[in-house]
Amino acid sequence: MPDDFRHETIRASVDDQGVARLTLARPEVRNAMNGKMYDEARAVLRDWAADPSVRALLLSGEGEVFCAGGDFKYQQSQAGRPRAERIAEASKLALWLRELDTFPRIVIGRINGSAYAGGLGLVSVCDVAIGQLDGAFAITEARIGMLPGMISPFVVKRIGEANARRLFLNATPFDGAEAVRYGLLSAAVSADELDARVDREVDLALRCAPEAAAAAKTLIRYVDGHGPDDNFIYTVDRVADMWDWDDAVEGMASFFEKRLPRWDWRTRS
Repeated sequence: MPDDFRHETIRASVDDQGVARLTLARPEVRNAMNGKMYDEARAVLRDWAADPSVRALLLSGEGEVFCAGGDFKYQQSQAGRPRAERIAEASKLALWLRELDTFPRIVIGRINGSAYAGGLGLVSVCDVAIGQLDGAFAITEARIGMLPGMISPFVVKRIGEANARRLFLNATPFDGAEAVRYGLLSAAVSADELDARVDREVDLALRCAPEAAAAAKTLIRYVDGHGPDDNFIYTVDRVADMWDWDDAVEGMASFFEKRLPRWDWRTRS
């Protein structure tokens, strides 16, 4: 899928290796999110989720800021609207975050520069998030009399309750190194190292079987939400099924035959 000129708020493309790139494209307002962005990004995501040629999703932003959060003009426009309409608009971000979180491929965040408020919700649903050491981060809603509502399930899950209390209640600013310590970022590097580090993550993703990666995401989500008894049954069942997968047969055969499996991108080079 080439960059689509019909998109007003995002850029979307898929390269020859199956890497889908979703870029927030409102640099004039530091990639602040609005209803149009939610609609456009969710439509693209649905197409990619159904496309078996897509191997990974790379999420980033145009300009020097990844995402400043929700667009204030968009949010102001919601005041006074009927409650049902406000619920519908609020649901858009919640649904986009959930769809990114459960997207059946690895989601790699190229967190260029800073991220605030709702932008940290996007960071939190990335499977791997690489940011910049000099990036500025803050969950700023309390400072302006608002709540980090739709992002809270994903951010709290990512950083834990104690860190959420620290960051939600007084809008504490922090940098990339602190974001790593909080668990928000997987790694933080200098700006000139960002693309090389992201490329490394993409390279690793493209060496893995897509179906196995998708199943692993489902596995993680299940075992994290269930107790020992349920997990015993679920994991034993999944491994019993796995032994019959075509990919598992191919993967083990490639090991014994000392070759790359068919899905490894290096087989095409």
